[in-house]
Amino acid sequence: MIVDDGSLDSTASIVEDYAKLHPHVLFVKFPQNRRTNAARNEAIRRANGKWVVILDSDDYFCETALSDIDNTIKANPSFGHYAFAADDMLGYYKDNLIIKGANRKVVSYPDFLNGYVNCDFIHVMQREVLLRHPFDEELRIYEGLFFLLFYRDVHQVLFTNKVVTVRERQRADSVSRNVIRTNIVVIRKNAKSQELMLQYFGDDLRLLGMTRRFHAIKVSLFEDYILLGEYGKAKGLNISNFSGKKEKILSVVCRSHTGWCYRLLLQSYLLLKYKLLKKKLKV
Repeated sequence: MIVDDGSLDSTASIVEDYAKLHPHVLFVKFPQNRRTNAARNEAIRRANGKWVVILDSDDYFCETALSDIDNTIKANPSFGHYAFAADDMLGYYKDNLIIKGANRKVVSYPDFLNGYVNCDFIHVMQREVLLRHPFDEELRIYEGLFFLLFYRDVHQVLFTNKVVTVRERQRADSVSRNVIRTNIVVIRKNAKSQELMLQYFGDDLRLLGMTRRFHAIKVSLFEDYILLGEYGKAKGLNISNFSGKKEKILSVVCRSHTGWCYRLLLQSYLLLKYKLLKKKLKV
């Protein structure tokens, strides 16, 4: 399945010619750009197999990827979700306390929810699970939010450190770079993702005693509201009893209604770090 999300180059003609030679390839072209999650949802709806692997425009399968995935599923058939390695994430896998040094590792939903494992993977997922939890088409990225829904649905994920894709995340047009909070649109989307985190997983975080994680999400949302100048919403989060240095600074900014100044300082820092110094993103 290939979804062309409103490309303006020769992508459509190339794929159409390829599909004529390979009838099993289904091609869908959006007449205009509808963004990443809309393309993913369309592909999932149109697919007819049991398993789904999502590849974006900056992802490339390794030569043995499909056979490696197939062999892993056949050898471990009891799982509803498999996570494989991407070439640009090996350093993060190596440093993670839960999955480092393991050729295969079972990772539970609480491990993901608490942020103990927050690395990016190449996911092989049951289509029926994705149909139950479609991606929010108003959010271009922040897919980690929706993967938590998938993890909760299947309870356990089998991780294997076998590399199945090569990726170009540091391209100037890579969607991953749009997570940087340098404008109001990005900040508003980040705020929505944090709101959904509390909506979808707030009860789980409290029931599982994950107070530190719950705290971090609220502080992130508090910061976004301040950056947006939405001081009433920020005060409604009631973080006055949080005692960290950042929380104290944010509380002062909120009381003084100087979010615009804080936003300019943050934008300058992020632009310097990721645009001028071209620091590698932790996605």
